[in-house]
Amino acid sequence: MRWGGYKAVVKLLLETGKVDVDSRDKDSRTPLSWAAEDGHEAVVKLLLGTGKADVCSKDKDGRTPLSWAAEGGHLAVVERLLQEKAEVNAAAGGYNGGRTALQAAAGGGHLAVVERLLQENAEVNAAAAADGGRTALQAAAGGGHLAVVERLLQEKAEVNAAAADYYGRTALQAAAEGGHLAVVERLLQEKAEVNAAAARYGGRTALQAAAEGGHLAVVECLRRAGAIY
Repeated sequence: MRWGGYKAVVKLLLETGKVDVDSRDKDSRTPLSWAAEDGHEAVVKLLLGTGKADVCSKDKDGRTPLSWAAEGGHLAVVERLLQEKAEVNAAAGGYNGGRTALQAAAGGGHLAVVERLLQENAEVNAAAAADGGRTALQAAAGGGHLAVVERLLQEKAEVNAAAADYYGRTALQAAAEGGHLAVVERLLQEKAEVNAAAARYGGRTALQAAAEGGHLAVVECLRRAGAIY
């Protein structure tokens, strides 16, 4: 089901009545989870049409089908899952970089999906997963997605949300690490803390992150803003 999204094959299997629609693999992912991630709208509809697929299922990392669809920017699948009452604000899993749906969409730079989730009252400042997690703004900043950053700032995204303990980044640290000068400048306009503490494990200050990546223009920008070595 994952790789091809073959609607006819899935339909045939379902018609046998011998398929567990909500079966889980070693990562506790369901067929709906895989179909949602890959944007196979027709397969998603078939699975949901059985009335047996759990639209709010979570895998071992706490990811839901909605989170996976949002990460891929699959707006039609997101719409379908929302129609089936997918939980917009399902919490991010604690490990392996879990993401809420909004965090996932923001990290992928999918503005249309971000807008749709905000219409459903997605929580802009939802907590990031403790291990490698990002808030929505941190995720967008890390990807250099300025339009998404702007939209989240309009919704009062917290500019100085702390980095997750394990391999986390503040929004400014994330943007600096990626060398995204325009995002760095925009965050500094919003009073991003230039010398914010690094994550406890695997962390980098904004200046360290920019320097390690060889992003000279970002380093110079941060230094002008008062970054210290």
